[in-house]
Amino acid sequence: MHLTAPEVSRHKCLIYEGHPSEQLPVVIPFLAEGLEGNWRCLYLGSPEMVQMVEGSLRRHGIDTISEMKRGALLLSSERGHLQNGPFDPLMMINGLRELVDGAVQDGFEGLCATGDMRWELGPDDNFDRLIEYEALLEQLFREKPLIGICQYHRDTIPPGTLKDALTTHRSTYIGDALNRDNLFYIPPEVLLESSDEPPEFKHGEWMCQQIVRVLKAERTRDKALSALEEMNRSLEQRIKERTEQLETANRELEAFSYSVSHDLRAPLQQIVGFAGLIKQDVAASLSPTAKNNLDRIEDGILEMRKRIDDLLRLAKFSRVELRLARTDLTAMAVDISRNLRCEDPNRAGHFEIQGDISVQCDPGLLRIVLENLLSNAWKYTAKKEHAAIEFGSIAISGETRYFVRDNGVGFDSKYADELFAPFRRLHSAKEFKGHGVGLATVHRIINRHGGRVWAEAKLNEGAVFYFTLGIDVVRK
Repeated sequence: MHLTAPEVSRHKCLIYEGHPSEQLPVVIPFLAEGLEGNWRCLYLGSPEMVQMVEGSLRRHGIDTISEMKRGALLLSSERGHLQNGPFDPLMMINGLRELVDGAVQDGFEGLCATGDMRWELGPDDNFDRLIEYEALLEQLFREKPLIGICQYHRDTIPPGTLKDALTTHRSTYIGDALNRDNLFYIPPEVLLESSDEPPEFKHGEWMCQQIVRVLKAERTRDKALSALEEMNRSLEQRIKERTEQLETANRELEAFSYSVSHDLRAPLQQIVGFAGLIKQDVAASLSPTAKNNLDRIEDGILEMRKRIDDLLRLAKFSRVELRLARTDLTAMAVDISRNLRCEDPNRAGHFEIQGDISVQCDPGLLRIVLENLLSNAWKYTAKKEHAAIEFGSIAISGETRYFVRDNGVGFDSKYADELFAPFRRLHSAKEFKGHGVGLATVHRIINRHGGRVWAEAKLNEGAVFYFTLGIDVVRK
């Protein structure tokens, strides 16, 4: 039997509540993907919401000024379709049709549009025309290269209107989760009664189809749940046993690393002492080559001691108990940036630090994370005439990502996964000082917080390091 993938409508709606910023985890990636795919992107909303969306796009790494200059991005509060009276669905549809055709004529793939429906409908009670507008709009999506999201704020749209929204959209965002199987969807030709069949017959036929669809979905779901429950029962014990084995292995590995590091210190100290005695006793009779060899022995031992200390610190971060507290990362980043400037006051460079970043974390460990990331950015921008370093956060699909971005030497992205291994470096020690343990420390601390860390970069074009904190940590 040949199975075809279900059609996913390009006409979606977003139902959100609370502050208007809650639309951003859906709207910003939607617009960003549209711009990347060479679509003309439109956002329509109140002036305050337009300003909020533009700022969020900039934090997402999009040059909004350039995109608007080339006509790829339209941020608008214009409501010309309301100037001649109440909301007119046909006027709005014709306006969108012209925007789509204009985008294609200008060399874009089509129009990528999203907007707040409360703003589009205007201050009057125009909700009675909404279902007609949405049905006409669904037909336009089928006819033209148009992708879009209609936004509905739960607190400002009547319940009946929300029901109409669900009725006319095949795909719906509830928060930032996309429901691709909207059982309320009614085809626009049924809503608009565009065929010659009696409306009672069309609605009756559609309702029968929906009932069958729901029953099939419920049977499939029940079978899947039964199979999943059986699988869970057999897996729970195996997972428990495997977890205990891994925990024991980790404890043994950490103890071994700590013991070896300590045991190496004593013989190294003896070697340093005897090398020093040799220099004192026979320094006058040693040739320049012999003196140089002794100096290299001492330097090598000092370097090994530093690496042992690094290993001990890494082992400590795996065992230390987290002490969670509400922490102002903005203030922490400002303090670290000031310290870096004080260490090298003659350097030119600009730090841009986003305000009001506060999280639940272990303050001491997160300071180590920021110190490593910001000091790395400061180090690898040393050869830039105008160094720029940024610390901030972005929300993508309900996940908050913190980042440190710089315009330094960067690196080849194919080596990004190797950065967080101990003693792994992409630049020579002669070019940039360091032991290659800082990012391994960052990785271990972020793991302790239930998060993840990764990097993106291009050679000679800078780098950005992202990290997240586990949801269980953030919410405590």
